[in-house]
Amino acid sequence: MEAISINNLSMSYSGCQVLNSVSTRIEKGRVVALLGRNGAGKSTLLNLLSGQLEPVSGSSEILGLDSQKNTTQLRQSCIFVSEECHLYPWMTARTLGHVFSTMYPRWNQQLYETTLQQFEIVPDKKIATFSKGTRRKLQLAFALATEAEILLLDEPVGGIDVVAREEILNSLIESLVEKGVTIVLSSHELNEISGVCDHVLILSEGRFIVDCCKEELVEKTRKVNVTLENAVESVPTHPSILSARAHGAELELLIKDFSENELVKILANLKVKSIKTTGMSLEEIFKAITRHENP
Repeated sequence: MEAISINNLSMSYSGCQVLNSVSTRIEKGRVVALLGRNGAGKSTLLNLLSGQLEPVSGSSEILGLDSQKNTTQLRQSCIFVSEECHLYPWMTARTLGHVFSTMYPRWNQQLYETTLQQFEIVPDKKIATFSKGTRRKLQLAFALATEAEILLLDEPVGGIDVVAREEILNSLIESLVEKGVTIVLSSHELNEISGVCDHVLILSEGRFIVDCCKEELVEKTRKVNVTLENAVESVPTHPSILSARAHGAELELLIKDFSENELVKILANLKVKSIKTTGMSLEEIFKAITRHENP
């Protein structure tokens, strides 16, 4: 069974389309980086998957359960940690666990207490006194203790210091993957999540313009800088071109599934003086693809 299934999902706000018939399949045990610039629809997608929002059209399933029709069952197996940090300020971390643990049949109290200690969260201190980073860590501690099969994390390390970010994105996620937990995380910390994710989704203009294995994306994507004999009249188009821009006689292409043979086809009608091909990191690929968008 697939962990997550997204089928032609569309969403609009006040007539502005945020998601335009997106579809994908996510296998169990994957760590998926959900990337996109501000306003690309990342949080909207996570809210739809968790049943917090109703789509304009299309559907999504979590472990075979419809996200909109089975919200009660869904919450037993899927936890959504939102960016907003919705926590009751008058509660303590201990009270939070005591009150809400009864909602989760697989609640692991020992894991909760261990994670609180690991994150240096004082159990009997009121949440109102916590910093944004500490509240974020408390959300994560709670989510981990539910032992859910699916974790949807919206900016999970936002406001958390560098040391704690590294701890969360490495040791904790690694331990979750070993248990077969599926994680979808939206983050702007591309350098850090690159080391833990194994699949990449990039949202741009309402669609997934990248949906593939991270290793394959990084290994097979190349930046190609071409110098032509004459000024570029129009940039070439090809299914493998993720982005293209020109300045005078200089042409820069970002090409997925790169091969020398395909490059020859792409440049066949151009008078080429020189070509330089370089590999790219996940962060560089993301920036090259989305730099034309308005944040």
